[in-house]
Amino acid sequence: MILLLGVTAAKVFSVIGYLIVALLTLMVMVVIHEFGHYIVGKILKFKINEFAIGFGPPIFRFMMRSGEYFSIRPIPLGGFCAFEGEDSDSAVEGSFNSMAPWKRILVLLAGVTFNIISAFLILAISFSAYGYALPKVAGFYESTDSSFVQNLEEGDIIYKLDGKAIYSFTGFNVKSILDKADSKTVDCVVIRNGEKQTIQVNVGEFTYPVYDESCYDENGALIDGSIPTKYEKYEGLGITTASTLYKLNFFDAFVKAVVYCWQIIVFLFQTIGGLFTGAVAVKGSLGGPITTVSVIANTVSYTGFRGVLTLLGMMSANVAIFNLLPIPALDGSKVIFTLIEWIRGKPINRKVEAIISTIGLVLLFGMTIIFDIINLGWIGSLF
Repeated sequence: MILLLGVTAAKVFSVIGYLIVALLTLMVMVVIHEFGHYIVGKILKFKINEFAIGFGPPIFRFMMRSGEYFSIRPIPLGGFCAFEGEDSDSAVEGSFNSMAPWKRILVLLAGVTFNIISAFLILAISFSAYGYALPKVAGFYESTDSSFVQNLEEGDIIYKLDGKAIYSFTGFNVKSILDKADSKTVDCVVIRNGEKQTIQVNVGEFTYPVYDESCYDENGALIDGSIPTKYEKYEGLGITTASTLYKLNFFDAFVKAVVYCWQIIVFLFQTIGGLFTGAVAVKGSLGGPITTVSVIANTVSYTGFRGVLTLLGMMSANVAIFNLLPIPALDGSKVIFTLIEWIRGKPINRKVEAIISTIGLVLLFGMTIIFDIINLGWIGSLF
């Protein structure tokens, strides 16, 4: 009983530790966004009243030499940069709405810009320090031609195939690349014994085993000793692959990070589209702060700091795109209001704009709460 209690307590403390790391990760991501607003606002001479980390009543607050308050607040779910006259007209010099529309738009877009740039840098650091996931040759299928020779070797890491780079976010669908090959030989850049080299690989016809669903465990892994129900033929490399991490130089890592972020953005819009068509379920796809923190904590428990960096980069890109959406209270809608003012030569009634933003903010908070409630069972399964 004492041992059992000890193990349970250790698990509880581990989960608490992971949750703390997750909260800090989420806070860093949002603070980066708000710091973008702050730094561009300072450059363009906007009057800033306060830069805060966290929400709620301040537990620590002081005035900096620059004249703004800096505060730390108890709810670690983000922060804010408070501009003078942001939600109303103000006669104070440098107030938000008194500045030229183009300056306001630059400030509004600064948050998402900092998120995108930080996503590139964070992911590049992760890919160079811990490695980028690439397919490694794990085995070979049986060729229908007894004279067939494949130049790939077990353990080769596939870096580029048929002139196309391999990107990990979309998976290791090597066969889909080869389906478009026009010849029976394809140039392949592999990493063999730690060095890149270009070799010609042969495309042939192979047989591969097909197993019944009952041959796989709950994690999708093939159960040892399973007997194939049939064999099918396909044209390709005739290899099986496994994921492996390969450390890139920073330049290559940065390029991979840019593409990785682009793929995240495409995936985000595909998910949003799928939600409207019913192809994607809300459960496990969308979530509020509780879901986000839980996913980060679970990832940290399995992958450590590498997972923290990767998730921070991915989520920073997600925050950037989400904030660009024309949803009231988000930066995207504020940019639209400012553009309308710029075109009309006069603003929309500030009170009307404030009411729309307030309603949007309430709806957003309400939706995040609903999403978290929907995900409660799914969140529990993570731990």
